[in-house]
Amino acid sequence: MASEEPKNKPAGKPRKKGGKLKFILFMILAGAAMPFMLASILLVLAGLAPTYVAFATDDDPEKTGATSVCAMNLAGIFPFLIDLWIKGQTPGNALRILSDPNSWLIILGAAAVGQLIIYTVPQAIATLSLTHADGRAKALRKNLDMLKESWGPEVATTKPVSAIIGG
Repeated sequence: MASEEPKNKPAGKPRKKGGKLKFILFMILAGAAMPFMLASILLVLAGLAPTYVAFATDDDPEKTGATSVCAMNLAGIFPFLIDLWIKGQTPGNALRILSDPNSWLIILGAAAVGQLIIYTVPQAIATLSLTHADGRAKALRKNLDMLKESWGPEVATTKPVSAIIGG
């Protein structure tokens, strides 16, 4: 009988060690910091409401549209998060920010800019691509006309090369 190799032997890359330990340490630190971050978490979770909707309604498997909304939504939340950190991370301060209509206007407006990016950037790229293709086609037609003037109209034929050569 030949000796059998272990079935769980990793192929290719060596396995990273200590992954579980790092995860456990991270969870312990996150749990310990939770009471100090409660107001920030409340503000961020409530402010990300447009992002939740974007992720739920985005049909793209890569969720690129939702990512755009999320990035801009976080940009809208960030000034209020800094304000919360400066004035003190208390649930009362977080609720004061969340109850202010102007803060919601900024947060939702930033998410709307993310949605605007989803609709305008692809159309702008398509327009630029078509403009570039039209310009290239005009340049090629101009070059073809110059070749016709120099070499004659036979240059612009669509016949196969073998038919032109006579072979």
